[in-house]
Amino acid sequence: MRIREAGPADATGIAEVKVTTWRGAYRGIVPDAVLEGLSVEEVRREWLPGLSRHDPAVSHFVAEEPGGRIVGFATCGPRRAGPEAYAGELYAIYVLAEAQGSGLGRALVRAVARRLAERGMRSMLLWVFAENAAGRRFYERLGGKVVDEAGFELGGRWLREVAYGWEDTAPLLAPGGRRRT
Repeated sequence: MRIREAGPADATGIAEVKVTTWRGAYRGIVPDAVLEGLSVEEVRREWLPGLSRHDPAVSHFVAEEPGGRIVGFATCGPRRAGPEAYAGELYAIYVLAEAQGSGLGRALVRAVARRLAERGMRSMLLWVFAENAAGRRFYERLGGKVVDEAGFELGGRWLREVAYGWEDTAPLLAPGGRRRT
């Protein structure tokens, strides 16, 4: 498996991962109608402009199998919301269930932390559904600390989010991408 920068040709693979992971990870969190209404083609169309635009502030990465099949992705850039103490933001990270536990999630986080650091952003946060216990455990194992809370309405339901932050992403860049304790 390898991590590489994503481009327009990866839009369908990214969309497939997003739809599959949302339906698997967010059942019981996100309304069923929203999950069932997800379309690979629609998500592909949403991602294509961002993957086609060469915005120097935003980066997209994919994790792919040797045959080229995308099994995960991450995207990052400057913080959009949350405490100002955090310069960078991991906007999205998803790995297919079958590839979880393989180190790809950590490798994607490491790629994001490295890119943000290259751009002078040595602190980072991300937002995760408060009810996403598996995701929250993953971020906590990487040394993230809850630094904010928010929420929004989706499909007629109020969804709570929490922000995990890293004041210093240097530990994420270490081999294994884990915080040393």
